[in-house]
Amino acid sequence: MRTSNVNQPATNTYSRKAKITGAVLLSSFCLVGMTSCENEDDEPIVDTISQQDKNFALSSSAFVNAQISLGELALANGEDDSILEYSRALVDDNMLSKAELEGIVEGKDVELSAGINADMQAKYDELAALSGVAFDKAFIRIQIEVLDDSKSMFENEIDNGENFTIKGYADKTLNQVKDHKAEAIKVKAEVDLENL
Repeated sequence: MRTSNVNQPATNTYSRKAKITGAVLLSSFCLVGMTSCENEDDEPIVDTISQQDKNFALSSSAFVNAQISLGELALANGEDDSILEYSRALVDDNMLSKAELEGIVEGKDVELSAGINADMQAKYDELAALSGVAFDKAFIRIQIEVLDDSKSMFENEIDNGENFTIKGYADKTLNQVKDHKAEAIKVKAEVDLENL
């Protein structure tokens, strides 16, 4: 003998309404997707590169090159183990960042810097004349300043850039800059303590 559930019609009605609502939502998403590009020649937003994106790519590549150069100089002229360890990480992390940025802009009309800017070259030259403890103290002080000054470049791209991939790179690299600064502050404290 079959028993009938009095609530069954209500459940069927709810289920049918849910299916209809789902179908309507799916249709509207499809309609939005089809009309989001006015014609087939429109480039997806992710491939759009604004002047802001181009300027950031050029500046950030010069920054990354400078970080690599400073790190390599510290490996040659530094004395303290914490400076040497920090510098190895600095070079390695920035080599990866450089390769990532080159991959992002490959085949696009974006210029990257092959060197470092004049301000960073002056800092490099100042450090190149030093060695040992004098180098260690000057290097880590300059490193903290450079990392502090660079944050606004990445924040500006995150806020004002148009290319999602370049903005993602800016966000990732900003986090790396913050990590390097936090580590540099620790290294500075160690160097200062050891050389009182």
